[in-house]
Amino acid sequence: MNLVYLTSPKGGVGRTTLTANLAFALQRLGHQVVVLDLDVQNSLRLHMGLSVAEHRGVVAQSQHNSDWREHIIETPSGVGLLPYGQATKAQREGFNTLLRQEPDFLEHRLGSLLHQPGCITLVDLPTGPSSGLDAVKRMDGLGVVVLMADGCSAATMPLVGQDHYLGAEAGKRALYIINQIYIRSRLNRDCAEFFENRLGSALLGRVHRDEAIPEATASLQSIFEYAPTSAVIQDLEDIARSISRMLPDAYGHDSMKFSLR
Repeated sequence: MNLVYLTSPKGGVGRTTLTANLAFALQRLGHQVVVLDLDVQNSLRLHMGLSVAEHRGVVAQSQHNSDWREHIIETPSGVGLLPYGQATKAQREGFNTLLRQEPDFLEHRLGSLLHQPGCITLVDLPTGPSSGLDAVKRMDGLGVVVLMADGCSAATMPLVGQDHYLGAEAGKRALYIINQIYIRSRLNRDCAEFFENRLGSALLGRVHRDEAIPEATASLQSIFEYAPTSAVIQDLEDIARSISRMLPDAYGHDSMKFSLR
């Protein structure tokens, strides 16, 4: 199952931006990539180059018994997107109820995407515990916790293994990314060193801060298009290669024949 989900114990760490950039990096390695947004903010679509006027999404369709493949939107980069979408309060509550009451709901909706050779599904989750996180961690996916090199992330890191969040077992298997490392800040560097010593082999990678990243988003471009010489691209490509190696069917003989529809 080529599933990767990104979560964070606190907000403001750049998780959604990182999810989008990892999708672009994995695509550049030759994978087909589909990204699922389970955050009510519905902002992943903006990072993928879609307009704020794009209202389609999976939540409004959750009551329909269908494979979500038919709801994939192909973004300008070619990455497939399953947006959270615009939804009423009743639709949001109904969606969360389905996630809680039907343990296999999400796996059934993602269907064959999860087992398609050559295709990687990324899931962007809201901050902290959520019904979406509970649903995703039941599946045999790769859990990635996004932190920043600051005191708040250090303080919230122990929450990851608690029962109300990832839980002990998923917490032990989780990998970590330290995002927005700013080498000119002594405190930031010290926090990054703390995480490296504490996490050891669970540290999946580091991503340095680069103002080109928000500029690329504002320009509706990927960082790879907007600033191809940016040093942060090497960080993203290193993490993408590590993810690719960890997934059993990340490359498949029919990957080039795969269709989003």
